[in-house]
Amino acid sequence: MAIPTDIVLGMRSQNLSNSQIIQSLQRNGYTSQQIADAMAQADIKYNVEQVPSGEPQQGYEEPQYPSYNQPAEGGEMPIAMESLQAMVEAVIEEKWQDLIKNVSRIADWKDKTDIRLAAMEQQIAELKNSFDKLHSAILEKIGDYDKTMTDVSTDLKAMERVFSKILPGFIENVSALSSITDDLKGLKKTK
Repeated sequence: MAIPTDIVLGMRSQNLSNSQIIQSLQRNGYTSQQIADAMAQADIKYNVEQVPSGEPQQGYEEPQYPSYNQPAEGGEMPIAMESLQAMVEAVIEEKWQDLIKNVSRIADWKDKTDIRLAAMEQQIAELKNSFDKLHSAILEKIGDYDKTMTDVSTDLKAMERVFSKILPGFIENVSALSSITDDLKGLKKTK
């Protein structure tokens, strides 16, 4: 965007104050730097147009610039000082708005981060709870398996005792049956 020097001169010809000009230019999207440059160039252009070209004319006096330290006669601030003050206020306002935007972005980021952190803490708590339940269930199953294995071991030992008592008698009975069967087979053949 070009520096709006002609716009500043046009507004000054309408007797607008520097602060009104600055506010109008800011609304039109000009930066503080562009406005300051335009105001300075407008001052220079105005002064150049007011100074006669060539040789000095009779009665021409060098323009008297007001002191920036004191108000002009009548208690009013000189135009240049008013312009400078308006520009400084515009720059401060622009920087303040930038600061507020940045602070609000930081606050939004902090809020989002806090929400995400709380969600992560909740998930970690749920995972810990699930892990604790799983750990308890595994220990319970191991206890059940241990009890079952102990019961099976006891049953096997009981079966071993039973078989150790019954097996010798069973073997004798099978041997007796076998000899009776052989005797019967021998009788049948002789008949």
